[in-house]
Amino acid sequence: MIARHELYCITYPAIIQGHPFCIDFLDKEAMANLPNLTVEQIEHVLGNVSGVRYIARGGQKVVWSGVIDGTTYAIKFASTPEEFTREEDDDTEVEADPEVIVRASREVETMRDCASPYMVKLGPIGLNFVEIEGQSLLYFTEEFINGSDLRSLLESDGPLAPDAIIDMGIQMTDAIKALWELGKIHRDIKPGNIMRRTSGDFVLLDAGLAFDVIGESLSGGFLVGTRIYFSPEQFDYSNRRTGLDFRSDIFALGVTMYEMATGRHPFWNRGHSSQAFYSNVTSLAPEPPSSIVEGFPQDLDNIIIRMLGKSPHLRYRKCDHLTRALEAIRGH
Repeated sequence: MIARHELYCITYPAIIQGHPFCIDFLDKEAMANLPNLTVEQIEHVLGNVSGVRYIARGGQKVVWSGVIDGTTYAIKFASTPEEFTREEDDDTEVEADPEVIVRASREVETMRDCASPYMVKLGPIGLNFVEIEGQSLLYFTEEFINGSDLRSLLESDGPLAPDAIIDMGIQMTDAIKALWELGKIHRDIKPGNIMRRTSGDFVLLDAGLAFDVIGESLSGGFLVGTRIYFSPEQFDYSNRRTGLDFRSDIFALGVTMYEMATGRHPFWNRGHSSQAFYSNVTSLAPEPPSSIVEGFPQDLDNIIIRMLGKSPHLRYRKCDHLTRALEAIRGH
């Protein structure tokens, strides 16, 4: 079941001793403004929902689950600014809305439009706004995933077997490709945002930070996401719009596959300074997984290391190329 907390942070770029690095701050204001709701209030607002159950809170949202028309969905609520007003079906107005609303709009839009079966899907209720006992809230539903996120699996069961890593890589590459066909980059691919269903398939979550290379930025001039999964080019803010494409997501997927293979991050250890991490991610050649895990396949080694190329052109030029490379070694 969905049992993780969504954490939201803002990453501020900075320079120390001539080196760029980032400082991460948890958005405590957003945490403090999370809505307080009861089962009865949710049932009243949604009308046709039953079996409402609390799941988690964190970042900018509180997550519940409930049954609608016989199917269980995740229900997400977030607070909106008190001064916010919305004109019905006015897409232009949405783009000018405060950050939490823009991110929720982007998340709903991406779930609705992404064709990959490995991207979490929008539920029957799209983005809506309601006031409950003086709280101005937005809410929407999404697919409820039976399973566990990879971060939890790594902590409880240890690294994945190579065949599972290959399957995860193929399925997440499918999601990355489908997002890129929409002109979007996920920007927050990491173990905590990938669920493994009880069926064994994998699904990508949390499109709220998706970057639209055609539309306006949602980051307000800051780097957002999870710093230790940034590609080297994500630190180059001056070249962000022209320098980012699906290969940044390929890099983050490579970091995730490396971590799920070895139990270690390729560039970061707890206690590392931001400056040390930046130096590692931009210049360190990580140890091949086979040097850490006995018997790890050399062919998969080579694919993961290529995904971690320092420059985008050193990675795979197309998602299909990566998919074919992974499919070619499946079952070896």
